[in-house]
Amino acid sequence: MSTINTSMGRYSLKAKNTGDHIKGSIAINDEGGAPLTSQEFREHDLDDVVNNVIFPVTGGNQLITSALRDEMEKAGFRQQRRN
Repeated sequence: MSTINTSMGRYSLKAKNTGDHIKGSIAINDEGGAPLTSQEFREHDLDDVVNNVIFPVTGGNQLITSALRDEMEKAGFRQQRRN
């Protein structure tokens, strides 16, 4: 079971693989680190988390999105095969 709890810039990402889904939350923080807003999610796979959650929350910032995806991959999250 993969888990991640990381921060990058003003964004905090917490997630765990629950078998057939990835469940977690992403927050936008103020300068002091306190959450301004948070969004919970439950997605099928890594691509869904990146495309449906991280990318929109970061306002389409490809650099942050790519870096958070890399961190998720390092933590053991993988794209599941679809038949």
